[in-house]
This record gives sequence, structure tokens and C-alpha cells, in this order.
Amino acid sequence: MKRSLQVAHPKAALDPFISTVFRVTRMSSAACMLTLQSTALRPHNTRLNKGLRAAATSEDLLAEAAALRREANAMEADLEAEIAPPPPPPAAPSKPKTVAGVSPSEALEWTGSAFAGAIELQQEDGTTRRTPAEWSPWYGAGKSVVFQRELTLPLGIILEEAGGGAIRVAEVREGGSGEERDIRPGDVLRACSAISSTIVYGNAMFPLDGANTKWRRTLAPCDMRPFEQVMEQVTSNEGTILLVLEREIK
Repeated sequence: MKRSLQVAHPKAALDPFISTVFRVTRMSSAACMLTLQSTALRPHNTRLNKGLRAAATSEDLLAEAAALRREANAMEADLEAEIAPPPPPPAAPSKPKTVAGVSPSEALEWTGSAFAGAIELQQEDGTTRRTPAEWSPWYGAGKSVVFQRELTLPLGIILEEAGGGAIRVAEVREGGSGEERDIRPGDVLRACSAISSTIVYGNAMFPLDGANTKWRRTLAPCDMRPFEQVMEQVTSNEGTILLVLEREIK
């Protein structure tokens, strides 16, 4: 009896195993390639994300810096407004240069009911005597101006009684200070300087020992005064005289 022994070819016996291993290996290789590719891309993506985050962070910082600058500017403006000096008061309306030939430095202030001012008179000892005074207008409110003007003697003017207790200029002659200083016919003499004398004695026991005369310039009113008294006041002055006149505005 013949016995036969069939031995399978080694390759045939290993085919199923090899096939399985090959499939597994092929799949593993694909997975490995995907893994490698994924791993290769990761560093690039990380750098991109870092760049985006850095850009976003820079924009945020710039925005915050701009906001801080605006806030600092606002605080600085508020501080400057607090320490800035107050604005100057509005300027008073300027007076006209002249009214009827009278400068602002000569004109007395109109208070609404009278002309008022402090008349200054130089005294013998060099001091100045200030006399507050006011005059109601002869011509009505807004129709005249009262002013003071100093003249040298002789005046070259003629005075007259105008009625109602007023003394006014009747004529201005050539060559006198009245013409030079623009005194006009019709000007009303409201007051003038006058010189009065006072005897000052040396001592009580011997009154006349060292006695001397002291002169004083005063402001003498001319309204409602006798004409002779006004002329005495005018002629009492020596060298110069101060006149307070009222002039009608025409």
C-alpha cells in the first residue's frame, strides 16, 4: 500500500497570513503617513496662531494707548481750564475824544442828575487841594457839558450877567489866554479859583513876632452870586486861574 504525503507549498500555507499582514501593514503605512503629515503641519499652524495672537495683542495695545492719550489730553485740558486766569472784564465803552471842544480829561462826569468831580487846586506850599463838587445843568440833561480849564492871566474875556443868577462869557478878545484856550462866548461860569489869605502869628505872647501871611487857593462858586463878588474872586488870582465852565452842545 502506497502512502502519499502531500505537503503544501510553504508559500501557499503562508498566503492567508501574509495577505493579512500585508493589509495591516498597508493600512498602518497610510495611517503612519497621515500621522506624519499631520505632525509636519503642526509647527506651521502653531507659528501662524502665534502671529495672529501677536497681531491681535499689538492692535489691542495700540487701542489702549490711544484711549489713554485721549484721557490724558482731556485731564490736561481740564487742569488748564482750572488754573487759567479768569477772562478780563469787558472794556467800558470809550468816551468820545471831544464834545463841543472839551476833552475827556477836562469834562466832569454826568451822574444822571448833575455834573460831578473833584477839582484839584495847587497850593502855595506845593500841595494839592481836592474839592469835591457838583453842578446841575443850566441847559437841561444831555444839552451841555461842564468842564474845568486852567488859564494864564490876563484872560482877555468879558463877563456879563445872563439872568437867573448865571454869569456867562460875553466876549473873547484877541491876544488873551481865553482865545488861546478856546473859551467861547456863551460859556457859563459855574466856579473859579480864588485866593484867600490868612495871617499866621509867631507865638501867643508876641503875636506879631514872626507873623506871616499864608495864601490858600479855594474853589469859589459863581452861581447865584452878585456880579461884583464874582469879579473879586476872578481878580484875586495871580499868574493862573482855574475856571469851571458849562458849554451848550449845539
